[in-house]
Amino acid sequence: MKSHSKFAGDIVFILVLILSATAEAQQPVKIQVLNSTLASTDSVQPFWLTANRHGKILQNGSFFNITDVFIGQNHHSEVNSAFSTTWGVNGVAALGSESSFQLNRIFAGVAFKGWELKAGMFYDSVRYAGLSTTNGNLARSGNATPVPAIGVSTLGYKSLPFFKKWFSFKGEYEEGLLNDERFVEGAHLHHKSLYGKFRLAETMHFTAGLEHFVMWGGTSPVYGELPGWENYFRYVLALPGNSDFPTTDQQNISGNHLGTYQLELEKRFQDFEATLYVSHPYEDNSGLNWHNRTDNLVGLYIHRFKEKPVISDALYEFTYTKQQSIRNSSDREYDSYFNHGVYRSGFTYHGRVLSSPLFFPVKMIDGVSAGIQSNRFFAHHLGMRGFISEHLQWRGLITYVEHFGTYPKPYQTAQKNVLGMLEANYINPDFPVKLGLSVAGDAVNTTGKNLGIQLTVGKSW
Repeated sequence: MKSHSKFAGDIVFILVLILSATAEAQQPVKIQVLNSTLASTDSVQPFWLTANRHGKILQNGSFFNITDVFIGQNHHSEVNSAFSTTWGVNGVAALGSESSFQLNRIFAGVAFKGWELKAGMFYDSVRYAGLSTTNGNLARSGNATPVPAIGVSTLGYKSLPFFKKWFSFKGEYEEGLLNDERFVEGAHLHHKSLYGKFRLAETMHFTAGLEHFVMWGGTSPVYGELPGWENYFRYVLALPGNSDFPTTDQQNISGNHLGTYQLELEKRFQDFEATLYVSHPYEDNSGLNWHNRTDNLVGLYIHRFKEKPVISDALYEFTYTKQQSIRNSSDREYDSYFNHGVYRSGFTYHGRVLSSPLFFPVKMIDGVSAGIQSNRFFAHHLGMRGFISEHLQWRGLITYVEHFGTYPKPYQTAQKNVLGMLEANYINPDFPVKLGLSVAGDAVNTTGKNLGIQLTVGKSW
């Protein structure tokens, strides 16, 4: 975890300008303080104690004490009709073999009639009760520290005139800066998404969406200064590069493009709701055209409506990424998910993948990411949560992953991983603090077993 202080000044300035635009009363200010102690039997922490934690917890190190402080406000409750703001600051201090402090979030936004302008470092909303390996999206998880960005988006789904009963949409358009230490320094990260939700029946909805990311610009030790803002529309429209670009970008498209198709079918039954979803990755036209049709994240999420049952939520996911548009044994035009020849740090930020954390490990050379070591794998994952008693909630994750390396550098022996975690949280309004206990363990055929524990004490106001 590295300090973001050199960017904080610029971001805070933007946020102050946004917040000064309104004095509208908001939701109450929220303050949360958490202190966690983590210990493991190995020199690294078990997988599910560090994955999808927004880069707050280092993977390397057998012992940490982490203090996490957040203060902020949410939007006005009537975000679709009222003018409102949101803001927040989140700092994380870690003591251990490597002590550090990071500004994990600092953000603010203004919204009017369901549209929002936001700047800073912010989290995505958690889906599927936090049981998914990657929040239901292969290219977009909560695994890494948020990338500083500014953008405009809808707040949830919005309906269109004449289509209110059966169609709504949501979308985003963002520009971010990959300001960590990486192979191409100062690279930008463009992101946009568009989703449409169709009402098929009173109790059934179908959603289709497209996520698009582009790494562009920056300074490469191989190619020098890469084309910048003057070629912005070549990047965001996925056009071929001109003579200012590296040869590969002239032959293909400008920058490093990747993303996913997102499909979801929701059905409400009398006592529960079921959601079937698919996240399909692409790196170029072969993925966009579904030539890699076997590579997908497929999930089923079931949520019960009964008040605080023993099992309130259950999820199963199957992830497969081995094909990568290879059609036969002689075909070498593979996609190599989340790696790139020019942007050699890949789809990472501060040494953590921005995509599903099941794309691991990240290769680090002198503290700089050199891409993902294995992006060909399949995985089975099961997650559940529920209530042991009125105030005692539990959550469990168990994942089996078999990794095969990459096409240019395959593993000689497949790496087989069993990754598990069980946690319990006691939250009682009549009790002064929140208490949490997590036990996690990994079993890997190439490295052995690792056990870990996390104890958390927290307080919210």
